[in-house]
Amino acid sequence: MNKRAKVTKAQIIEAALSVAAEKGAGKVTLDEVAKVSGFSKGGLLYHFPSKEALITAMVQQLVDDTEAGRQQLLAQGDNALTAMIKSHVQLSEQVQCNTAMAILAAAAEQPGLLNPVQQACRHLLCDINAESGDNPEAMLLMLACDALWFQDMLSISPLDAPQKDQLLQYMLRRAKELMP
Repeated sequence: MNKRAKVTKAQIIEAALSVAAEKGAGKVTLDEVAKVSGFSKGGLLYHFPSKEALITAMVQQLVDDTEAGRQQLLAQGDNALTAMIKSHVQLSEQVQCNTAMAILAAAAEQPGLLNPVQQACRHLLCDINAESGDNPEAMLLMLACDALWFQDMLSISPLDAPQKDQLLQYMLRRAKELMP
């Protein structure tokens, strides 16, 4: 794929993410994305032959952004669990929760579209287990971090900002202690 095609695909995905964030998952239609992106529907269909292909690309973008942040933290010397916690925090600061929720809700209509997320979760768990020696507390911290993120996405967290920050700091401290 040439550079221009990559840029076009990225612009279309960005437009689709914008539609999801502003209008909800149900409004991520090819017509609406074409309108927001400024491309014709034919141009959009050239890059994404179906709504499912577009949603798959949106899910993959979410996974890729999370993994890029995690890899950067690993390169800076964080362990797998600490990098996961920090990358979740970065992702929730960078990506509007309603965008992530809309992507996942749309993908949930067809569970196969969530395969990139499932693969990323499996890969992350393998990394954490390898570094922690299959420590159950490390797995609990991973799941607790996911729970916080999903509660934020659904806007149902019972924690205020200071409580959440205190909990995240505790999780980071334990992650460093478990996996020095």
